[in-house]
Amino acid sequence: MNITATKLEIKPTYQEKIDANGWSINMYGTRAATITNPNGKRITTYFGFNSKQKALYFEEWLLEHKCCEKCDVRKSKRLNTRWEAKVWKCPTWLLEDSLTAETKKLITNINQFMVYINLKIGDKNGTQ
Repeated sequence: MNITATKLEIKPTYQEKIDANGWSINMYGTRAATITNPNGKRITTYFGFNSKQKALYFEEWLLEHKCCEKCDVRKSKRLNTRWEAKVWKCPTWLLEDSLTAETKKLITNINQFMVYINLKIGDKNGTQ
C-alpha cells in the first residue's frame, strides 16, 4: 500500500475584496488576517492582541528569532482586537499556529459549556 502525504493549507474563515483592483483581506479566525494582492500573494499578516504589552512581546520575539522582515505594533485597524502586530514576510506556520490555538480554545469552551448544560439537565432530571 502506498501512502502519499501532502501539505495541508489552511483556508481563510472569511475573505473580502478591499478594493476594485482585487486586493483582499483574509480572516483566519478572529485574531489573524492577511492582505493578499490580486494574484493571491500574501503581502502582510496581522496578529491581534488584547494588550499592547502582549503585542510588543510578540514583536520582540518575531524580530529576535528572525521570523519576519518587519513588524509594526499599532492600535487595531484590521482586527477586532485592541492591538495588532502588522507583519511583513512572516512564515506561514505562524498563521497556522494562530488559527490552531484559537480553534483549540473554542473547542475547550464548547466542551465546558456542554458539561455545564449536562449538569443542569442532570439537576432537573434528578429533581423531577
